[in-house]
Amino acid sequence: MAENTKRLYWENPYRREFEASVQALSRNEVVLDQTCFYPRGGGQTSDTGTIDSVRVIEVILKEDGSIAHIMEKPLTKKVGDKVHCEIDWEKRYRTMKLHSASHLLYYVMQEVFGREVKPASSGLVDEKKDRTDYLFDTSIDQGKLKEAERRVNAIIKDAREIKTWSDLNQSGKRMWKLEPFPIMMCGGTHVKNTKEIGQVEVSRGKKPGRGKERIEITLKEQTNAITTTVEKTRIQT
Repeated sequence: MAENTKRLYWENPYRREFEASVQALSRNEVVLDQTCFYPRGGGQTSDTGTIDSVRVIEVILKEDGSIAHIMEKPLTKKVGDKVHCEIDWEKRYRTMKLHSASHLLYYVMQEVFGREVKPASSGLVDEKKDRTDYLFDTSIDQGKLKEAERRVNAIIKDAREIKTWSDLNQSGKRMWKLEPFPIMMCGGTHVKNTKEIGQVEVSRGKKPGRGKERIEITLKEQTNAITTTVEKTRIQT
């Protein structure tokens, strides 16, 4: 049985390349001693990328605490071998922005629509959009939704620090914090400052069912550009 995989994506979510040792191999699954690849969970999709130039198409967290990398084809390595790994940075960074924006919107939704409007599930965030279902007793007010978008973008522009850490008093659970909002538990990857998000659009998605509304967040087009010099510098640290 493989040991718990060291989670480098919590130590530095901006890291794009790393070296690791193969712990276990099974057909197209590879378990490493450490990884920057985020496994799907908590509403966030997994990273993709390469291990020794072979494509990683999915990453999953197993019950024993190890992280399995699902490969496009079997990796010609054996246990103990060293490998060079690279994550799909553009996908990861866009997902980080949208995941952080999702938390901002959660608090803003409470302010604009009332505290009874809460998420009905953990939602789903990838590099394209965040989709979260909220509990609604009545039809959503589009004017209020636009107000929520305005407030989220104001917070983003304010360049506030986002903090994440592991709380040892909560069995190592990951915490997320942005002043002046309360602490939220979240094991996903996030940007360090709201300004990195750029600008977002908030819209109503396909209705998921009675008493619910699906709210979607997308990044505005100008935030899809190549990573800035400042971001590249941050990544390399």
